[in-house]
Amino acid sequence: MVQLLFLVISNVLPTLIASMHNSATGGCAIIRPPRDGGIRYRGLTQEQIRSVQILPVDYEIEYICRGNRVIVGPKVRKCLPDGTWTDMDQQSKCLFLCPHVWTSLENGRVALHPPGPPVEGTVVHYSCHAGFLLEGRNISHCTKQGNWDSPKPLCICELSWTSLLHSAC
Repeated sequence: MVQLLFLVISNVLPTLIASMHNSATGGCAIIRPPRDGGIRYRGLTQEQIRSVQILPVDYEIEYICRGNRVIVGPKVRKCLPDGTWTDMDQQSKCLFLCPHVWTSLENGRVALHPPGPPVEGTVVHYSCHAGFLLEGRNISHCTKQGNWDSPKPLCICELSWTSLLHSAC
């Protein structure tokens, strides 16, 4: 029994220690891509990607998204000497992109929340310059399907005697 235990310890322990050492100081474990996305492994063949467990220090991966989606969050991660990837405290997501045409308004202003590309979850607030009235909703939401939930509004000239006399519109 003691000999069996010795054989197990002498054969398994060095392998276990070596794999722990590689993941802690010699590279980083493979990470999963965001939902609806993939990872571009620079300089590796498909066969190498399938067989590799640990990527070397300073190796960079790049997230890519499928369809009409864009990456929100870190697009590139780098393997650090401590065996971790950069920016893992920030989530990367592949989100649908809504049409940019809704992010500008003739004779008015558009505010996007949060700032950045208009992706699912983005809210736009519309307002018009002085002398113009907003026709339509003053807010629209980018949906999970990549569409705005309301038609784009218009800023129309506020007709008054003053605007007619001064040709304001």
